[in-house]
Amino acid sequence: MIINFIYLLLSSFVFFWFYINIKKSGVKWIIKGLLQIGILVLFIGGFFKIFLTLPSNLFIQIFFLIIYTWCTVGINVNFIIPLISLIDQKIVKK
Repeated sequence: MIINFIYLLLSSFVFFWFYINIKKSGVKWIIKGLLQIGILVLFIGGFFKIFLTLPSNLFIQIFFLIIYTWCTVGINVNFIIPLISLIDQKIVKK
């Protein structure tokens, strides 16, 4: 009973926070959040999906880890972070 009440309070707080941010920033806030969550899910999920299919050779796994990290950081620094900052600028202008 108490746990249900805590879940109710927590979910109410989260939905209220969403409501306030959407009212203040508009739909762009939702787009920015979904983009960030999507990036996290795609890169981490993709890593585990590929990593688990690799042969159990330690050299291949370490090589994959280094290359995947290098590419992920490159994509995030050169494409995703500027895109999110552009969305932030649009949110701040409003």
